[in-house]
Amino acid sequence: MEAIKSGNKLLTITYLMVLFLFLSHQSLFAQAQVRIKDISRMSGDREYQVIGYGLVTGLNATGDKGEMSIEMMKGMLQNMGMEVNSSQIVSKNSAAVVVTGMLPSYGRPGESFDITISSIGDAKSLMGGVLLPTLLKGGDGQVYAVAQGNVSIGGFEATTGGNANNRNTQRNHLTVGYISSGAIMERAVEDSFARSGKFSILLQEKDAVLTRKVKEAVDRRYGNGWAIIKNPGQVEITVPRSMSDDPVSFAANIENLTLTIDEPNRVVINERTGTVIVGNNVRISKVVISHNGIRIAVDENNNNNGGFGRRRRDEKQASMVEVQGETTVNDLVEALNAVGATPKDLIAIFEAINAAGALHGDLKIM
Repeated sequence: MEAIKSGNKLLTITYLMVLFLFLSHQSLFAQAQVRIKDISRMSGDREYQVIGYGLVTGLNATGDKGEMSIEMMKGMLQNMGMEVNSSQIVSKNSAAVVVTGMLPSYGRPGESFDITISSIGDAKSLMGGVLLPTLLKGGDGQVYAVAQGNVSIGGFEATTGGNANNRNTQRNHLTVGYISSGAIMERAVEDSFARSGKFSILLQEKDAVLTRKVKEAVDRRYGNGWAIIKNPGQVEITVPRSMSDDPVSFAANIENLTLTIDEPNRVVINERTGTVIVGNNVRISKVVISHNGIRIAVDENNNNNGGFGRRRRDEKQASMVEVQGETTVNDLVEALNAVGATPKDLIAIFEAINAAGALHGDLKIM
């Protein structure tokens, strides 16, 4: 069985690495054609955070045991003209919650958006609950939306067994839920595009070279003077007087301009899933690696297999992998794949190479 699992892992790694090597050799040091809109966003195109405190009712005895929800229920009933004492409210079918959401960019009254509900008391579950109308405020203290609706959670709780030793099975958080389109905007955010006759292109990567290329693309299309670099990652655009009545169309023309960018020198690792993604231009300086019984002897006189000579895996003794200067990552991956390295091995090796300062690229661990 272990041999089958090992074979499946090796087959999966082999498939992924063959695909990676094919793409890498097809476009080594390649450049990509992209639109400006693919690598940036316009100034003003942003969301706004709102928050509110509310009450979820209709729970099946899984609500709060404390006094928080009782006081909130009392206040709500008083606002509706019903006078009650706290001692009269003993239901565990309600829970105090925090409601959060993001106002859509350029949102207008009547527009809906999603909200997230999370318990702030000792409730066990929000399953089956209904959020009562809740005011959502922005950072300025103003009410921008009202939320309400049936709470949906992405989990469940089940009990197995019929005796005292029965077990509870729970999946995901039962005290956090969401309502799709559960809030409606009541106040618009006072924003308008290119109000002063200018707007900015905000790049996803604050890269000086890429910022200059965006400016050059605008200059080639409209001439010098319309685009000014404010800082790495931001290019300010002046709207021509002839387009002052329709700056959105001018911005759309800018977004559709194309430019050539270098592929990123980046290694992305997801430790939870074992996924490793490597950019084409990532290179490795001379380094010696020892990891988990892997042994690769590099023969400088043998140029076969990407410069790697004798390669084997020996579980009984310490092992070394020697990588000559300015080796591409795909050469290293090919050598490790040949000796049956697992995704876990690759992750550990890349992290070690980066810690040694021999990885010439950006390592991002998810």
